[in-house]
Parts: sequence; structure tokens; C-alpha cells
Amino acid sequence: MKLTPSQVKNLMRRGLRLLVDPEPEATDRTRCIDFFGEACAYCWEPVPKGEGDLDHLLSAARGGRNHISNRVFSCKPCNAELKRDKDWEAFLAERYGAGTTYEARRSKILQWVAEAGNEPPLPEAMLSLLKEMEHAATSAYDAACKKVLGVR
Repeated sequence: MKLTPSQVKNLMRRGLRLLVDPEPEATDRTRCIDFFGEACAYCWEPVPKGEGDLDHLLSAARGGRNHISNRVFSCKPCNAELKRDKDWEAFLAERYGAGTTYEARRSKILQWVAEAGNEPPLPEAMLSLLKEMEHAATSAYDAACKKVLGVR
């Protein structure tokens, strides 16, 4: 599998972020999957074992954290193809319109957020360091691409 320069840069940023904001523990992942009954939080379709994702309600690109309270169990089509980086409530409204289906799914997700617990805040110094690391890593990558590949 060949990666594009922008994909590599994104992987570098994600890797650095995981040092500060790690993925949920296996027990939290299992708790989330069980809460949603092994079905997608968005479409409620059953998800075969090992094929679902823990989707960010607020995407990492928009400042969302990896804490389990910002994650829901979802099928790959909803996570990767349909919702992508959309706001989860807007996605539900777009997909189901106002009504009982929208409200039922929204309520279940909000119930999960409440039960999952509060995410601990990241210290400001840690956030600042993370931004500096991300900037340094992407700048170094851009320079290497320009020098080696002749691209930016």
C-alpha cells in the first residue's frame, strides 16, 4: 500500500497525539460495544465481531479527544463513508430527519456520553508541547519531501 505525502503527515500527527491522548483501554472499548448491543450507534445495524470502529463524536481534527466519552461504536460505512468528519447530530438529522428515529438514536448516544464519565482535561503545557511537536514534525516532513521528492 503506497501512502501519499499528506497521508504520511497525518499519520505522524496522529502518532504524536496518541502520546498525549491515548486510545481507550480494551475494557472501555468492550463497555462501549456492549452498551450499543454490538450494533452501530448511528444506524443500529448489527456489526460483526472485529469489524466495527470506535468513532469520535467530535472529530480529532476539530479538537475531539480519544476519551471513551467522545467515542461511540459504529459500523464502517457510517464511520468511514457517510459521517466522516461531520458533526454527529447533524449526521443523524441529515440521515433520518427530525422525528422518533433521530431522537431515539440521539438519546442513546447522549446516554452513553453521560455514563462513560468525564474526560480528564489535558494540561495546557501538554497541549502547547503537542502543537509544537506536530508543527516540528510536519515541517521536517515537508522539507524532506521537497528535498527528496521535489514536492511539497
